[in-house]
Amino acid sequence: MNDPIRIDGPTLQALIDHADLLHIAATPPADCGRVDIPRELDALRARLTAQRDEHLQPWFVLLDESIQFFIQFERYLYEVPPNSNLMGYAITVSRLKRDILSIRELLAIGQGIGASVLARAFVESIEIAMALALNAETCKAFAETNDTNEFWNKHIGYGRVYEQMLQYAAACGVDETHATKLVERHREAKKRFSDSTHGGRNSSLFGAFSPSLTSSEEVHFLSLGAHTWQTQFLALFVAQETQAFAGSMVKGTMRPNPLHLYKDFRTSGRFMNAAVSAHVLQELLGRYEERLQASMR
Repeated sequence: MNDPIRIDGPTLQALIDHADLLHIAATPPADCGRVDIPRELDALRARLTAQRDEHLQPWFVLLDESIQFFIQFERYLYEVPPNSNLMGYAITVSRLKRDILSIRELLAIGQGIGASVLARAFVESIEIAMALALNAETCKAFAETNDTNEFWNKHIGYGRVYEQMLQYAAACGVDETHATKLVERHREAKKRFSDSTHGGRNSSLFGAFSPSLTSSEEVHFLSLGAHTWQTQFLALFVAQETQAFAGSMVKGTMRPNPLHLYKDFRTSGRFMNAAVSAHVLQELLGRYEERLQASMR
């Protein structure tokens, strides 16, 4: 570390001089003393696992099937060495797989705010994947850029990606109503997740006083992590996003005139594994989505 901000000797001595109760920190009465972090985290995981099995199983089934899709689709994309255009798309799918795995693990340990930060990145990576599938020139720019901000500003940011999403959806056979709803969901989601991403008051308040999942009259205070309605929302949202991406990819591949990346997709065994997962997720959402949305407080 270069030039660290150090607690120097005079500051430390002043702290000791003013710490009338310093000796209490060396003993463990009440909630004083140091915390055994590994033990506390193990206890947190055990408590939240029990709560998840009782109250959150449907949401995590959807989340796990979403992860299943990205694992299977990634395996397919690297079945043969990708060409220069497909490589950018493939590594974006790899990023999506890592992000959704991280979102699951954060939700499982009660870290909804951190999961919200990653959920925004997840949404933006889906947008990039759609833009890459739509246009070979975007693939070329993505492959050749040494400045992510420059690429983002020129091809994705400032609302540019939304028109590309609509074009992508149309090329994949998605009707205009569903495509428009997808774009609006992305706009609203990024606005919602900005509070967590940029350290907003609401997300900070939520971190300090997390509403109980099982009792509307309780909040979690000074906890290391907690399941809340946000856990439900994020798990369902990520599953919806995955289904939209997976479904459009399968539909787009089977079109008479597929997009430039999808036209070379072969319906091999690995592709079918991804398509099957996409269909399973579609059926699960079709059966349970409205019920789960209605049950969220």
